[in-house]
Amino acid sequence: MNVLELDDVRLDLPSKRGDRALLRGVSLSLAPGEALGLVGESGSGKSMTLRTVLRTEPPGARVTGRVLLDGADVRGLDAAALRRVRANDVTMISQNPRAALNPVLRVSQFLVEGLCDARGESRDAATRRARDLLARVGIADVDRCMGSYPHQLSGGMLQRVVIAAAVASSPRLLLADEPTTALDVTTQSEVMAILDGQRREHGMAMLFVTHDLELASAVCDRIAVLYAGEIVEIATPAQLHAAPRHPYTRLLLDSRPSITARASELPVIPGRPIAAYEVEGGCAFAARCPWAAPRCERDEPALVHHAGRATRCLRSDELADELAGETPGETSGETTGEPVRDRETEATT
Repeated sequence: MNVLELDDVRLDLPSKRGDRALLRGVSLSLAPGEALGLVGESGSGKSMTLRTVLRTEPPGARVTGRVLLDGADVRGLDAAALRRVRANDVTMISQNPRAALNPVLRVSQFLVEGLCDARGESRDAATRRARDLLARVGIADVDRCMGSYPHQLSGGMLQRVVIAAAVASSPRLLLADEPTTALDVTTQSEVMAILDGQRREHGMAMLFVTHDLELASAVCDRIAVLYAGEIVEIATPAQLHAAPRHPYTRLLLDSRPSITARASELPVIPGRPIAAYEVEGGCAFAARCPWAAPRCERDEPALVHHAGRATRCLRSDELADELAGETPGETSGETTGEPVRDRETEATT
């Protein structure tokens, strides 16, 4: 049985102009011990997908679809059952570790009280376990860390403390929302190695949100690419890098900086990212896609599963070889792909 299944999850927020969609039918599954990366530009729905799992979406949000944790629908749990899930089964690491810690509590108080509440341990047993957890996540001076307040520790040290707290209850599922964004590259590498090691040691499943395709490829078994509140491609890192099947994935890969290639400027995806509530029909990515054909603006593509991967693109099969190669220049016509001008540019010209 999968640890986590999202089945056609949609999220709408009320506004003065009516409900605004933030997620438009997200479906994915996560097996025990598996790491699944969620990648995409800001506003694509990555963090909001995580929040539907813990039911921490914004007040007033309307969520439909099913979120199954070990077969039980999290969306239907009462308050007491939801607290048990959050305490024992699902934990979350955010990109800002300072937001996860109480600034007036020492690290020892934060960890020990959490262990006493979640596991019912005595203070002595919880203290010993807290010290062991800190040592396991790479903190050398455990005594100093235990006696420190959050403001006395660096970002890397704080993230290690948060990871220790997250794995303390041996959860079935770990939600990691860009946990290394605020860290320097060296610390980022160390923290991710610790996080991946803890995942493998405890057999946790992990849903990992990041902007960094390279980082997702290094730690995840599969990667889901999101755009405008929906998944446009799911594949293994090797499949994505060798043969992406969606134009957005191809352009994300081309936008990565390289330490070996020489270029006068970094390639960027044309146009601007659109929010889920801005999609009016057809393919959400059509306005920015160099391969878009007229039918891409008319017809809405479905997420098609084939050979262990999934793609949401009307032209995925006919463009397979081209998407696996170089980014195209300007093309035209239904067969070769007619360029579609950015809607925002058209409105001003």
